[in-house]
Amino acid sequence: MKAAVFQSGGGIGVLTQQQPEPGPGQVRLGITAAGICGSDLHIKHGALGDPAGIQPGHEIAGIVDAVGDGVSITTGTHVAVEPIVACNSCHFCYTARGNLCADHEFIGIALPGGLTEYILVPESLLYRLPQNLNKSSAALSEPMAVCVRGARIAQVGIGDRVAIIGAGSIGLLSILAAKQAGAGEVLITARHPHQQELALALGADKVFQSAEHLLSEIGDQHADIVIETVGGEGNTLDEAVRITRSGGRISVLGLFQGSPAIPGMAFFQKELTIAASNCYSRESTLSDFYLGTQLATQHADLITPLVTHTFSLDEVDQAFAVAEDKSTRSIKVQIHY
Repeated sequence: MKAAVFQSGGGIGVLTQQQPEPGPGQVRLGITAAGICGSDLHIKHGALGDPAGIQPGHEIAGIVDAVGDGVSITTGTHVAVEPIVACNSCHFCYTARGNLCADHEFIGIALPGGLTEYILVPESLLYRLPQNLNKSSAALSEPMAVCVRGARIAQVGIGDRVAIIGAGSIGLLSILAAKQAGAGEVLITARHPHQQELALALGADKVFQSAEHLLSEIGDQHADIVIETVGGEGNTLDEAVRITRSGGRISVLGLFQGSPAIPGMAFFQKELTIAASNCYSRESTLSDFYLGTQLATQHADLITPLVTHTFSLDEVDQAFAVAEDKSTRSIKVQIHY
């Protein structure tokens, strides 16, 4: 079988590997679609050291191809994959927060990821999907789950005014997550026209080209909750503090580099709560990932346009180049099979 693997220095190539056989509790998936995440780009550029040997891809949809002993799911079942393989024996695992397990392994980093033709996955990490769900939306289940948790960490409730900073795939999907959680009004910053169009189509009530435009428009009617989805080296935490009302909450989904600045006096005077949101967990009555698959299924027609570019596995190098080059107007780039 073929698999995409990072090379020393950040290149990526397609290698031939032996097709794996499932062991007890495992299934083998035939991959139908896998997305390229911003974290994959960070890894490519050395965020975890030399990426050589890492097989990326954690936004995975596939079809059960073979099963090991003790597995109840049947071949032919369409599924999405939750990529956190936790130890299941620590405090965080016992409290259903495997995302915080110190010994967890992540599919697409420590374990072979979905940029391949076949992959082995524990049955416990599979979420059934309708057979007629298109592959683009199916592989958006994972980022949708990230947004579900972001809204939950922020405690979005009925009637809340929610402002989202950033209109990449996470920012755009957060519109749906916030609305599902009960938000009465969703505002979003979207720099480019194609992002603005998608934001409105997904249900944003108002779209602004920048945080400054948003602040100018809302005046002293600040947001109850801000969801930050940009990260990097920017000043979006400063923007979030300025946009949030006194006593409000900020949920951070963006991955920051270095030590991002927070305006300490405003943060203190407004008595804000800032919470980071790391992937997803199962500590609620229903898991974040399950809810993510449900939203991806229910709103498939709305979210499919977020997948702006698709490539074959043999074109993976080109796919990464397009994902990195925003002049291509890329939102989500996927490998399709």
